[in-house]
Amino acid sequence: LQLTPEKLDHWVDIAGSLIECGKDYNPSGSVSAVDVFYAIPLRGSKSDWLNNQLKPWSGFSRGKPSYTDVPGQHYTLMDFEHVPQFQKIFRSRLEARGL
Repeated sequence: LQLTPEKLDHWVDIAGSLIECGKDYNPSGSVSAVDVFYAIPLRGSKSDWLNNQLKPWSGFSRGKPSYTDVPGQHYTLMDFEHVPQFQKIFRSRLEARGL
């Protein structure tokens, strides 16, 4: 990542803040459609993550949700190795939604 010690401290603060925000998050409402992109999760199997953690979000979608398997792992999805493929997949989903 080529982070200085100061930038690493800042990154750790941001990551910690995101975790704290998520602890009390209680989603509500709905959107017209949900598109979920998923990679190898931080823990457990991909199918377990998809079926038990991601698919329940379909309850917040008024339309049929889309679940797209993308290359890489959760924390490597935006690495140089995976970005070109993810970009193509992401654009195709945007186009499919007319965006």
